[in-house]
Amino acid sequence: MRPLKKYFAILIIMVVIPISWAVGKNFITDASTEIYGYIPQEADIVVEINNRNFISEIMYQRIYNEDYVNNTVEVEEEDIPTGIDYFSKVILFREQWAEESVWIGIVAVNNDSEFRNFVEEKIDDSHIVFGDDHAIIQLTASSDQAAMDEHLKNIANKKTKPFTARVDLRTKFDKDKEINCFLIPQSRSHVNNQIAEGVLSMDFHYDHIDIDGDFTTVHDFVGTPFTKYPLNEDVALSLRSSLNVFNSIWWFSKEQIEDVPEYDQIAIDYDGVALRICDKNWGYPFPFKSFPEMQMQFDYSQPEQWKQFMAEVINEEKVRIDTITNSLITEQGAFFKYDLTDNAFQLSRAGTNFKADESENLYFDFQMKFEQLISNTVVEIDEENPPTAMESALISMAMEGEIEGLHTFDNIEQVRFKMMEDGEEKIKAEGHVQMKNRDGQSIVEGMYFITEALFYIKAFLTPAPTSDPDPVVITEEAPSDTISDTAIQ
Repeated sequence: MRPLKKYFAILIIMVVIPISWAVGKNFITDASTEIYGYIPQEADIVVEINNRNFISEIMYQRIYNEDYVNNTVEVEEEDIPTGIDYFSKVILFREQWAEESVWIGIVAVNNDSEFRNFVEEKIDDSHIVFGDDHAIIQLTASSDQAAMDEHLKNIANKKTKPFTARVDLRTKFDKDKEINCFLIPQSRSHVNNQIAEGVLSMDFHYDHIDIDGDFTTVHDFVGTPFTKYPLNEDVALSLRSSLNVFNSIWWFSKEQIEDVPEYDQIAIDYDGVALRICDKNWGYPFPFKSFPEMQMQFDYSQPEQWKQFMAEVINEEKVRIDTITNSLITEQGAFFKYDLTDNAFQLSRAGTNFKADESENLYFDFQMKFEQLISNTVVEIDEENPPTAMESALISMAMEGEIEGLHTFDNIEQVRFKMMEDGEEKIKAEGHVQMKNRDGQSIVEGMYFITEALFYIKAFLTPAPTSDPDPVVITEEAPSDTISDTAIQ
C-alpha cells in the first residue's frame, strides 16, 4: 500500500488532515459562502469541495473503523503547519481566453506565511496572492505570467466582476454534497452549442458515490436526436452521445479537440491496448507502438466539413495516412484502421460493428470498468522493429511495473453516467461510482483514488530531462511495489 502522497494538496485538502488538531480545536459547522465572492465573472467551470463533509466522515471512520482507515490511507498524527482553514470550502475555477485557459484555486487560510511555505514545498514556481483570509493560487501555467500575476492580484482584491453577479451559487450548490460543479460550456463559430449551463453534484455514500445534475439547453435544442447506438456493457469503456459535448466543454487541453467538426452521434468502445516495444530510433516520442482494442464512429450530416477537417489534420502532419491499407498512425505511434464516408468517420482496430437502436430519452451514456481497463493493457515486443535485447528487458520491466502500479486505481469498480431528457429545455444527469470494497467507505476510497491519480498526473506532466538519460532510471528510494520516477528514453 502506497501512503497517500501530498502532491497538489491544495486541490484536495482532505488528503492531509491533522486529526489530533482537528478534533481538539474545532466543531464542524456550515462553511461560509464568502469564498464565492472571489470567483471572477468570466469563469466557465467552478468546482466546490466541501471539506466539512469530508472531515466529518473521516473523523467518524477514524474513530469507529480505525484499522480500515490505517490500512487504506496514511493520516498524519501530528500538527502540520499548513495555514489552511480546513473547515472552509475549496474552490477551483477555470478561466478561458483566446489563446489559453488557466485553472485557479481559492483556499481559506488562517496563516498566510505557513500556507505559502506549505505550497512552495509541494509546487515549484508557485504563484500565490492573498486576500482577506483567502489565498488565490494559480494551478496551471500561463503563457503571459506577468499579466496572470496582475490578474491574481485583482482577484484577491476583488477588483474583478464577481461570478455571483452572473450566477447565485448559493442556490445552485448543495452544501450537503461533498463536491459541486457549475459549468458554462463555451461556444464556437462552427459548432452549435447545445447546453447553456449546468450543475453536477457528487454525494459520497458508504460504498458508492451518486452523481446528479441538471442542465439547461439552448432554445433551438428541440429536435436533437437521442443516442442511436446502445451502450456496450462488455467492454472496459463504452460511450454514446448525441450531444456535441467534446466540442463544447474543453477541460485541460482544448487544443486537442477544438477543431473537431459538428457531429450527430458519437460511439466509442475501448477494451484495452497492446503496447509493442520497438526500436527507439523509429521516430515516436516513446519507444513503443500502441494498438488500441477500440472502435469509434462519428455520424454526421455535413460530410464536407469532415473531409476538410481530415485534410487539414493530414497536411499539418498530426497523423500519417496509408491509403492502401486504410491505416492512420498518430504522432505518438497509435495505429488504427480508418474510414471516411459521406455519413461517418470511423477509427478501429479491425472495423466497427455498431448496431443502431435509438434510445427513448438518452442524450449521453457512459460506463467504465477500471480493473478491466488496466488488465487489458499488455506489453509486447514489436516483431517488425524490435528493440535491442537490453532495451527490451529494461523497458518491459519499467512498463510492466507502471501498469502494475495502475492497479491502485481499481478500488473503483465501475463508473456509470447518463444524461437524459427532462422536459422542455432541460436535461437530467445521473451517475453512479461503485467501489470495489463493499465494506469500505467511499470518501476514504475516493481520497486514495484521487491522490494516486494526482501522483501519476504529476509524473506524467514532469518535463523530460534535457540531456540524454539512460534508457530507464529507477530511483533507489522508490517503494518496492512501485516505480515512482521512471524515465524512458
